[in-house]
Amino acid sequence: MGNHPYAAHRNEAPTCEIITIGSELLLGQIVDTNTAYLAREMNKAGIIIRIRTAVGDRVDEMKEAIGAALKRSHLVITTGGLGPTLDDVTREAVSQVAGAGLEYRQGLMDEIEQMFRRYGYEMPDNNRRQAYVPAGSIAISNPVGTAPAFIKEIQGRPVICLPGVPRELKYLMTHEVIPWVRRRFDLAEHVITYHVLKVVGIGESGVDRLIGDLIRPGQNPEVGLLASQGEIKIRIAAVADGERGAQALIEPVETEIRSRLGNKIFGQGDDTLEGVIDSLLNKKDLTLALLETFTAGLAANRLFTAPSSRLLQSCVIPDQKRVAEYLCQGNVVLEESAAITAALKVKEKGRADVGLALLGFIEGKERNLVLKGCAAAAGDGIAKAFSWEMGGDLFTLQARGAVIGLNTLRLALL
Repeated sequence: MGNHPYAAHRNEAPTCEIITIGSELLLGQIVDTNTAYLAREMNKAGIIIRIRTAVGDRVDEMKEAIGAALKRSHLVITTGGLGPTLDDVTREAVSQVAGAGLEYRQGLMDEIEQMFRRYGYEMPDNNRRQAYVPAGSIAISNPVGTAPAFIKEIQGRPVICLPGVPRELKYLMTHEVIPWVRRRFDLAEHVITYHVLKVVGIGESGVDRLIGDLIRPGQNPEVGLLASQGEIKIRIAAVADGERGAQALIEPVETEIRSRLGNKIFGQGDDTLEGVIDSLLNKKDLTLALLETFTAGLAANRLFTAPSSRLLQSCVIPDQKRVAEYLCQGNVVLEESAAITAALKVKEKGRADVGLALLGFIEGKERNLVLKGCAAAAGDGIAKAFSWEMGGDLFTLQARGAVIGLNTLRLALL
């Protein structure tokens, strides 16, 4: 294992902090895509990302961030600040934290000069700065750019410094850094595996109420929640020596969660609500017709993205009077029994096996909007309705309404 403080206890993983460097990040001039990439790749290698930090091109702030990260994590990755200009000072910051000077590497200089010659340019003198690394570092050649990377051990904890250009960073991660990290932390079989369960028809607080006792940060496996528009993701992550061991940790927790949430779980992994509905319709050999009022066609749009959509007809009618005319009614009644009748009329008009009616009319102004909605799915032997009231902005009312309508259809088909 070497001299680092991380001990490879079974079912534990070393931790990492990512520091992105560059004032352009703090000014919003560029979007940081490197952190997401690094987090994914390090997780695959069995490293847990605990903290991410962004700092500008100031040596004192960089030193403070690196020093703090070394106290918290087993290793640190920095991106950016390895260019040839005076504001590229990652080398200086790391060398000062390490209490070591910068040393010149002729091999790096030769590679940088060769890169310029390859493209027919004369190398500017300031590129010589890129041939310096903190004394005692492991230098990493960069065959796809002019900014070499390096790894410097500071009190037994490595600081891995990578260029900020995404193409260069990804190349070096794949070919140099990940293999080195696996060797350094003895992670040949160490993996972080996770399962994602997808929930609809209940809010985040409701999910927490049902499985909150299973959400214990730092446990292995670890359960976490991620809320999005109308859907909740439950992530079960396990650390183990090998995929089989990780799956064995996840399985009993997943079984317990499924037993508590039942059919509120609509899928897992990459499943989508519309994909699950499409699969149910195809399995039962059923076709669908749809009427939407306030949702502006969002439900139909999602259904049409399915690879083998069974949606024969979709209709968007926001005006209450015209909805009543379409349904051959005197007016639109937002009650569940009336909504089922409306769904049967939609089925009839669309010459489909199942009708879905998503009814509601938004009132109020701007952000103080309110909605009384009712969704119903009906066909031969199929009848399911759900009503609700909600306030919020227009997009939220429409997006959540579409999810509620689709979930009502899913439950009707189960």
